[in-house]
Amino acid sequence: MSNPTDPACNECARNRALIAKLDERLTVLEAEVRGAPVEVLLEEFDAAKARSNARRAAIAEYEALQQEEFYKELPGLKEAAARRRAKYEAFMRGRGFEP
Repeated sequence: MSNPTDPACNECARNRALIAKLDERLTVLEAEVRGAPVEVLLEEFDAAKARSNARRAAIAEYEALQQEEFYKELPGLKEAAARRRAKYEAFMRGRGFEP
């Protein structure tokens, strides 16, 4: 058994406490130098990608609604747009590209 009055035993306990503090500090410094863990970075990336995709979908939906409203106001333009689109697709296919 250890003797609490022995100076060597007290020194060992103090050294263990200092080693534990150094280990904690080293862990914090490693996290600071290396940055966030890969799992956290992947979660942040996935969240940013989801926000970007949601924004893109909302923009596409708004544009579709605007186009629909525009064609309701001017119905002749819808047929003209369809003819232009068909003409463009035929031109691109004639050049060997898929529109």
